[in-house]
Amino acid sequence: MFSTFIRVFSWIVPFGFLYTTWAAPLELPCTKATGTCGKPVIPPISMRIIGGQPAVRGSWPWMASIHENGFAKCGGAIISEDLILTATHCFMSYTNDTSIWTISVGKYRMDRKENGEKTVKVSQIITHADFDAMTVANDIALVVLAERLVYSDVIQPICVPHSSQEVKVGEMCLLAGWGATRGTSDVNALNQVSLPIVSDSTCGQPDWYGMDFSQPDTTFCAGYEQGIKDGSDRNNSILHSRSTVWSETCHWGYGCAEEKWPGIYTEVNKYSSWIHSTI
Repeated sequence: MFSTFIRVFSWIVPFGFLYTTWAAPLELPCTKATGTCGKPVIPPISMRIIGGQPAVRGSWPWMASIHENGFAKCGGAIISEDLILTATHCFMSYTNDTSIWTISVGKYRMDRKENGEKTVKVSQIITHADFDAMTVANDIALVVLAERLVYSDVIQPICVPHSSQEVKVGEMCLLAGWGATRGTSDVNALNQVSLPIVSDSTCGQPDWYGMDFSQPDTTFCAGYEQGIKDGSDRNNSILHSRSTVWSETCHWGYGCAEEKWPGIYTEVNKYSSWIHSTI
């Protein structure tokens, strides 16, 4: 499944966004403040979602679906008119040939194209030079679009979180994305589910990821002990909101949605300097 993280988060296929689900979310500062980022015209469903459900169309307007040779590969988040934030692992050795990649924005369903949806070609893929495929450290990337987006009700940017913005253990966030749903929702629609942030020590317990689990300090765990609700089908982003302003992260995971194997997400705030120096 793909996704994104809100406070901000997203889905990946597995890639996605994760958002906080509290009625009165905390305020999220943005380092690339434009006055409009992280504020959907159509508000998302904000109640706690136990098993996941289809999102309201347009409520996650920064969601992007990354396609390789026409097939959905990963998810990402719009951070400006010509930039998509995503994960390096989505590209691996395919960064030089941009012709095989396209980005769909304003998308809601995978089985059909809808009004307001747009598909754009890619001009450049910028992966993190220190990405480690073994530990998945520095799993973050930027995609430069071949043309600038025109914002609309269903196409809007997410905020890049400030370096001081940290995730907190126990916080509930919403994960949004496309992909396998374990029968809990519509597999073709953009779905969302609530997830708690789990401590690193819990993730490293012997009956979780195990004592040999080495988690980069730029990542965090999010998911349930009993599994299933995790949104890791690899195209997801985790999102979190403060004062209804959303910001974003990416993720990876092993057999996500399995018992005691929560998703592992990149803390985008740790890369705010890299993002701004790169662009």
